[in-house]
Amino acid sequence: MKAVIMAGGFGTRLRPITCNIPKPMVPVANIPMMEHIVNLLKKFGMTRILSILYFQPEVITKHFGNGSDFGVEMDYVMATADFGTAGSVKNSEEKLKGSPFIIISGDVLTDFDLEAAIEFHRSRKAMATMVLTRVENPLEYGVVITAEDGRIIRFLEKPSWGEVFSDTINTGIYILEPELLAHIPPQTEFDFSKNLFPLMLKEKMPLYGYIAEGYWKDIGDINEYRLAHRHVLDGTVEIQIPGNRLNVIGRDVWVGTDSKVGPKVKTKGGVIIGANCEIENGAELENCVLGDGCVIKAGAHIVDSILWERVHVGEKARLEGAIVSWDTQIKDGAVLEKGTVISEECRIGERSIVRSNVMIWPRKVVEDGSTVFTSMVWSEKWTKNLFTDLGISGLGNIEITPEFASKLGAAFGSIMPKGSSINTSRDANKFSRIINRALICGLTSSGVNVADLRVTPGPLARFKPNAFHRAGGVHVKLSAADPNQVEVKIFDAEGRDLAPSQKKSIERLFNREDFRRASMQEIGEITFPPRIPEYYSEELLRHIDVEAIRARGLKVVVDFGFTGASSIFFSFLGKLNCEVVSLNAYQDEARLHRVHANLKNSLDKLAGTIRALKADVGLMLDDGAERLYVVDDQGRLIIGEEALVTWVKLVLSFHQNARVAVPISSTHLIDRLAEKAGATVVRTKTGHRALMNAAVTDKVVFAADECGGLIFPEFQPTFDGIMGAVKLLEYLAHLSKPLSKIFGELPPFFCRSHRIPCPWENKGKVMRHAMEFARDKKTILVDGVKVILGEEEWVLILPDPDQPFVNVTVEAGSEKRAEALLREMVRNVEDWKDRED
Repeated sequence: MKAVIMAGGFGTRLRPITCNIPKPMVPVANIPMMEHIVNLLKKFGMTRILSILYFQPEVITKHFGNGSDFGVEMDYVMATADFGTAGSVKNSEEKLKGSPFIIISGDVLTDFDLEAAIEFHRSRKAMATMVLTRVENPLEYGVVITAEDGRIIRFLEKPSWGEVFSDTINTGIYILEPELLAHIPPQTEFDFSKNLFPLMLKEKMPLYGYIAEGYWKDIGDINEYRLAHRHVLDGTVEIQIPGNRLNVIGRDVWVGTDSKVGPKVKTKGGVIIGANCEIENGAELENCVLGDGCVIKAGAHIVDSILWERVHVGEKARLEGAIVSWDTQIKDGAVLEKGTVISEECRIGERSIVRSNVMIWPRKVVEDGSTVFTSMVWSEKWTKNLFTDLGISGLGNIEITPEFASKLGAAFGSIMPKGSSINTSRDANKFSRIINRALICGLTSSGVNVADLRVTPGPLARFKPNAFHRAGGVHVKLSAADPNQVEVKIFDAEGRDLAPSQKKSIERLFNREDFRRASMQEIGEITFPPRIPEYYSEELLRHIDVEAIRARGLKVVVDFGFTGASSIFFSFLGKLNCEVVSLNAYQDEARLHRVHANLKNSLDKLAGTIRALKADVGLMLDDGAERLYVVDDQGRLIIGEEALVTWVKLVLSFHQNARVAVPISSTHLIDRLAEKAGATVVRTKTGHRALMNAAVTDKVVFAADECGGLIFPEFQPTFDGIMGAVKLLEYLAHLSKPLSKIFGELPPFFCRSHRIPCPWENKGKVMRHAMEFARDKKTILVDGVKVILGEEEWVLILPDPDQPFVNVTVEAGSEKRAEALLREMVRNVEDWKDRED
């Protein structure tokens, strides 16, 4: 008898382990499900097999070929569309004429006696015989009632409990006479159980059911997949298991060829070890299956788990009830809790934890020390650090979701005193509104009151929360560089980014989901404070020389960049008697992203307008109004290091013997300018928080970075582009020379930088070699390793805190020397990261 294997299944309910293979190729006990079916057919003499394929057919044809390696003759039919079970067989009619044939699914596990079923079919002279079995819960199957002779009286596909009339179900194994194919319409969706068999009952055709003895399991979902392996290991089902069965009393252990199992490996229950595996001493294996080529390091503990081919499990890692697909690395000390499913080519970092029932899709990275509590489908990486230098950022509705935001709000609220108040604010985007509301839900659930400022620019959101009796704040905005990216910034009562200890507390609570839940009487209140822009404006005007600016009558071109700060900033300029030429002075979300994603083009257009109108200065705020970009009266862009140096020179012109703060990575020209002015330079780490801290604790009059971030601590200790713009107008009003001349008087300086890709695990090695390089040289260890090589030469080697890169910055006395020094240091770092120690 010829056999037909239905092998077109997608395996949707088995995802993520079926993301890249068809369901029949999912391994059970290290052999694809369909191969178990082939072995069963061959056992009962059915060696002529036709496989009907649909989804990813090449995976199946590559494995089985013509069937000769498996002792069968394998032929294939590629379905052109989903015509249902019977319709697919109809498309194969030319290959099935002349004799009865058996149909069986390629994604079940069974040890039925098929010969007995075929003999039953022949003895009853049936046109069709359904192979049946009895199950405890028939709701997911077709329920069947038969007469004493086996003739089918009634059946119902996937009944409710109220419709269950038998525990005998259809297994999807059918024995059919070829004449039945004439009753199936061609190129039409037609199913055996829904269409053909009801038709046979209606026309009283001989349709029989054979109740088979033995094991049958439809591996329809992840739970059934686990259960099938449990039955393999406890001997409930008789299937072929590759490898040699060891003579171990009380345990069933199979070991594949060329596998090395240490003498001190502990095994318990049933254990299947594939070929070419390496199991180190001290590993413990209990009721588990390891695919070919697995490496299990010392101290690893694997219980009730299924590992596919080439899985690497590090020292002291713990896996309980996990399914791990091929080519995945489980690093030292990692924990996969019960029910986790890890798809292929993932990396689970050292000491990381994947919580119960989490599923991780293919090629994802879980960073060292992370805790994953929700499934990873779209995002490429799960990091242990929620916070980066930008705050918390991720893809909208993929990584930053309402559920994520609610948990984040609850975690932030849990570190605040119960009954305290928090500001919330956002940009005008509708998704930011969703995230803001979800944050409010989490905050109030923890017993914290919320003052929702609604649509508010960043500097206003951060403006003196403590003055309004707020304990901190949260601001949500879309990234200007990527409109799909959402940024959540959390700050303290002074408007500064949170301290590292506070961030760690939030991350710990967030990862553990260990939130404070307020009683019903303690749930936080939500209020909507009025007049925040007015308070901000009044305070800002008190911190500048308004009369000097009015008297100068500056001509200013401002590109508002379609930001929400346009109306507030415009009102300031009106009060200062400036002649203002406005560009893009209204709020437009779509255009905002185009302007700021192409910042250089936007600034070039601003510069052209300056030259055409002979204006005194051009100004542009970033999308959050926290950074300021400047164009001088000659239309020259003053950005990056040049802008930082220009700002320091301006500030020191009005503040002799003052203190200014700049990052460790900025040019030493700033130190020489400060020395001439009798001022002091405070060098900080490169992050935002470090400059904000210096603004509060180091008594500086000014702090800034190379990216347009400006802090005037007398007003507020946070980046504020609006204050920076107005302060620049004040400086120009007092000076008798234009900005272009101030800029032109700066001595030349030559800084260069480069980012070098570097795996996380190699960063420590790079920094160790950097310290060896710095031996016997003057070294500054504020942030990274800064090595002073001469009076005008230095190099800074700094690992990126958020990405797998190492940043190299150099300065020298000439452009040529700076370029040469950068090339030299880049070569050094490349060598250090790849060097075998």
